[in-house]
Amino acid sequence: MKQKDNGVMLLFVTALTVIIWLWAAGQTKTEATITTTVRFKAPEGMASTVTPSFASVTLTFAGPRSAVDTAKAVCANGLDLTVAETDGTVTLSDIATRINDLDGFKSSGATTISAEPSSFNVDIQTMVQVEAAVEAVLSNVVVSGDVTVNPATVTLNIPKRIRESLPDAVTVQAVVSDSALQQLSPGVVHTRDAAIRLPIPLDIPDVSVSPSRVEVTFKIQSKTEQTVLPQVRVILAGPPEDYASYEVELPRKTISNVTVEGNKDIIDGIKAGDYTVFAVIRLASRDMEQQIASKPVTSFLAIDKDGTGHQLVGSVEDAESLNIELNITPVSANEP
Repeated sequence: MKQKDNGVMLLFVTALTVIIWLWAAGQTKTEATITTTVRFKAPEGMASTVTPSFASVTLTFAGPRSAVDTAKAVCANGLDLTVAETDGTVTLSDIATRINDLDGFKSSGATTISAEPSSFNVDIQTMVQVEAAVEAVLSNVVVSGDVTVNPATVTLNIPKRIRESLPDAVTVQAVVSDSALQQLSPGVVHTRDAAIRLPIPLDIPDVSVSPSRVEVTFKIQSKTEQTVLPQVRVILAGPPEDYASYEVELPRKTISNVTVEGNKDIIDGIKAGDYTVFAVIRLASRDMEQQIASKPVTSFLAIDKDGTGHQLVGSVEDAESLNIELNITPVSANEP
């Protein structure tokens, strides 16, 4: 019986020794180095973006082994650091101290003794929400009746500093793709999905839009097409009686590389040589009397073999080339 008691006592002492040894090992001071991710966050309730939003940092911990192990576990999924409530570039210095102050880290019992890098520069932007009107963009078609967009407005999330440079009313475009439009028949009401396109000042990664797609409902009257003409002749149009009193000369009689857009049948006729395209300058009586030195092209016309004119939309890369010089002189001045 006594031997049995001695065995139990030996087992108890051994277990107690192991427990004490494990506890002592856990309390032994140690250091450890790990690499983790720190995420830069705006203060709670503040609508801001922070760039960069995260970075890698190498941390060295010190403390009891058990505390260091707990600190490692806390850092396993990354750490969140809150930035200041401000706009512009901010330096987050003394990263080690900032990490030690984190609620989740304090309870570990370990201390961050170094961080590499020890500081970060981040850019903070306060964001504002703006309601923008949506206008539909339907390329290469002529529509009949109203074009509706659903929803008619979208919400933009814009950096405050950019919003201050924009007009009060902001407009974005809902673009139905050319490939989708090409498959649609004229004379039928269509509803198609359209992507939101932002104006150039807002077409940056910092700006977001919600929703990013809308529905556009419309009826196609006819389809349009484009072609580029190497030369377009300039002609004058004005009251016939004025030409009895004034003579007009054009130092430059053609415009180069003009892109014209119109009804698909008309454009096909231009390509086939059935129509001749002219750049028209309309001169009023006052223009003649004032003997103006130049005037921009008023319109572009495709004229068929019967003399019927069809309006076109024309454009050039250099807009200044649409401004035509004029030499206007009274007819009497040319008489002997």
